[in-house]
Amino acid sequence: MKFFIRSFFLLATLSLLSPVVFAAPLAKVMVLDFQLNDMTDLPNVPEEVARVALLSATFKQKLMDGGIELVPVTEQQKTQLSTYSATYLFDHTDVAAQLAEGSGADYVIVAVALKPTYLFVYPRLLVVNVKTKAVVLATYAQLESSWQDKNTTIHTAEILAKKVIAKFREYLNIEAK
Repeated sequence: MKFFIRSFFLLATLSLLSPVVFAAPLAKVMVLDFQLNDMTDLPNVPEEVARVALLSATFKQKLMDGGIELVPVTEQQKTQLSTYSATYLFDHTDVAAQLAEGSGADYVIVAVALKPTYLFVYPRLLVVNVKTKAVVLATYAQLESSWQDKNTTIHTAEILAKKVIAKFREYLNIEAK
């Protein structure tokens, strides 16, 4: 009997400490990696490509930490994505929604890292409802730092993830914890 009571209290305590683990996901989302739209005279340098990869990875992790269930992008979808320009899906959200159909995702996030100058990058996001093909959130941030400054890149990804999580909470009428 003591074992049962101790186990019960241990499980109850753990569930209070980590509610996201036991809660239903806020949404099922397919997140496309940030596509670099480098408009400088020296486009797509390896350091910038690495920074955008860090931005993508951190953004996805922060979404998962916030209760978003990520639906993986298949190899077939990645191949299809590679045939588009960096901004194609951003301009054709209906195609992005079609890409995610049948994946189990309710939403798809299209992400572009616009680099108009050497000084900064504008990571931009569109959250698209897969069923209605409507944009439910359009947002951006300004990433102004050197390639070596990983902290600013990580912070920018966190800001964007918080905006997306807040939108889903608003949609579902869930207060932030």
